Formats: sequence, structure tokens, C-alpha cells
Amino acid sequence: MKRFDIAIVGAGIAGSALSAALADSGLSIVLLDKRTNSLDTARGDAIQPVMCETLAKWGVLQALIDAGAEKRYATRWFDSQGSEILSVPVEFNGLKAPWFRFLNHEVIGKCLIRHAIDGGAKSLEGIKSWSVERVPDGWRMEVKDSDGKAQQFSATILVGADGTGSLVRKQLRIKDQVHRYKYPIAVFWGRESSVSNHRTLDVHLTQDRIVSIIPRTQGGSKIAFPIDRSELSEWRVCESKNICTRLREWSSAIDLSQAKFGAIYLPVSVQTERWIGEGASVLLGDACHAMHPARSMGMNTCFRLADNLSKSLKDLGSGFSETDASEILVQFENEFKPIIDQRLAENHTAGQDMDTLAGQGFLNLKSRLQKASKNQQILQGMALSSAGL
Repeated sequence: MKRFDIAIVGAGIAGSALSAALADSGLSIVLLDKRTNSLDTARGDAIQPVMCETLAKWGVLQALIDAGAEKRYATRWFDSQGSEILSVPVEFNGLKAPWFRFLNHEVIGKCLIRHAIDGGAKSLEGIKSWSVERVPDGWRMEVKDSDGKAQQFSATILVGADGTGSLVRKQLRIKDQVHRYKYPIAVFWGRESSVSNHRTLDVHLTQDRIVSIIPRTQGGSKIAFPIDRSELSEWRVCESKNICTRLREWSSAIDLSQAKFGAIYLPVSVQTERWIGEGASVLLGDACHAMHPARSMGMNTCFRLADNLSKSLKDLGSGFSETDASEILVQFENEFKPIIDQRLAENHTAGQDMDTLAGQGFLNLKSRLQKASKNQQILQGMALSSAGL
């Protein structure tokens, strides 16, 4: 039976990021995914400046640039009258890349997977079902493809990177706390009437809801805001002209030349306990720490954790023992779980700010942003946090 050092269940951003970070490490890795099509393009697509440096270290940043990644220079906030409240630029502070890079989410995933495969990882797509059981010194897995053909292999480490409804988490009975936000996020694809060479992410505090205009490649934009479920059928069939007119009525600073309905995203917050059972296992990404998209932190958090975990795993060398792997994973969880828990709490607060259709102009949030705009220390802190420092 074929044995791998690491089996990663889920080839989304978290799973593909860890496998990409371990490319050319000499570790044997198998990556499993039920999907054969692209990742969900409605998800995050902005890479923090400090994570750009991390991806460059992995050897994957240039591939993202070659695939069309562009630069984003700031985040701007507007009030319900369309007036700019605050602009948070990317703070230099010695960064080699003092800007965000943004690229369509599905393209980021493809670049990571390709880098991992080129570095020696084995990718199994189109998995219809899989099962896992404990064996001495590891895990035995069986996977079946769409034709029902089965294959078995074993692995020393089992990584669950299979999303918010993680089957790894369920099978290992890892406890979790889940918060489902009241309002789904509607995502639209569009284009602003005027596209600056210095792209920014613009957040509009309209009278009743927060609207985000997120830059996409080649001058496009992703428009996202909460809706009531009863509005869904109306927005799905709304014509481009009517979408643009309605959003401009919400805020005069929103000026779109075209827009169409894209997708619905159901935001959820997931916080998990540590794995304390037998065997070397760890959760990554939404399986471990799903976040509301309000602060666009999910993907970048995956990059940060994948980078730090990969450093320790590389030191083990191929053929490592389960005992050594378990020690590494315990150390990793002890170091980073408190950090993740804090980020989840901060992100949840931002998610609750956005999870409303009755913001009344978001006066409290507007007041906080106005104070920040007049305080250089607070503004710098926001810039550093946004950049990932």
C-alpha cells in the first residue's frame, strides 16, 4: 500500500496553500478533492502585502503575476452622502511590495495547485467518497472516484482543509462553535464608470447596509452587500441598468457602468477545539476558522498558517514518525490558536457590523472612522494591520 507523509483533504485555498508551501520539500503529499471544476470565484481575491512576500518565498508569486495579478493601493470608506470618510493606504515600513495583489480567486487556487504538483504533490480530483481509519503510526484512507473505482493508501499526518462543513472535523469528532449570520451576501460582477490606475477597495456606509466595491482584474469590480432572503429573486433578474441606478441611489459615490448578479455567499463563523485524539491531525482554513468576509482575512490567514506549519514540517524530513509529527502539530496549535481566536473575535465584530439591513447610516462606525482619520497613530495601526503586519 502506498504511504504518504501527509494527506490533505480539500484542495481549496487552505489545502492548496499548504501543499504549495511544501513544494520541493521532499515530503510525499497527496491532495484530495471532490471538485473537478474551479474554486468559488465569489470568495476573497486580495493578497496582503506581507503575504505577497510569503508567496514569493514559496516561489508562486511570479506565477500569480503572470496570470494577471494587479496592485491595490488602499481601502477607502464613504458615508451615506457619498463623502469620503477615511482612506487607509498601505504602509511601507520596509515592505518589498507596498501594495496588495488581487487576482480572481479561482486563478489563485489554480496557481497554487499547479505549483504543488510541479513540486511533487499528487492531486486526486473528482473524489466521489472517502473514508479514514486509524492504523498503527498513521491513517489508512480509501477513496472512490465517480466510476466507483477505489484505491487505498496510508498517511502519517491527516490535514482537514475541507471547508465549513468539514467531514474530517466530523469524523474525528472535533468540537466546534458555529455562528450563522442573519443575512446572506449578494455578489455582483460589474465595472465602475471610471477606473483609476491606483485601484482601491471602497466600502460604502449607505443608509441601511454596507456595500463593498472590490477591484477585480482588467478593470472589473465585485460588488457585495447583505440582502434579505426575500430580495433574492428580485436581484437575480435585475437588469444591469437598474442595478447601477439603485446602488447610485444608495450612495452617490457608487458609480457603476454595468453590473450583473453573480452569486450568493452565506457567511458563517466557525471556531474549533484542538485535536486531542490519537494520531497526527490538524484542521486548516474554513474547517478550522471560517470567517465573515467583511475584513477579507480568510485567505490571507490560510497563507500565514500554511507558511508557519510548513516550516516545521520541512524540518522533519520524509518518512518522519507519527510521534515527531504529533509534537510538531501540538506546538503549532499552541502557538497559533490564540492568535486565530483573537482574529476570529475581531472579524466577528466586523461581520456583525455588516450583518444588518437597518444601519441608519452606521453613525457609530462612521464616528470611529472619522476619529481614526484625525489620529495618525490609529491610522498607521489600521494600515499595518491591513497590510498583514
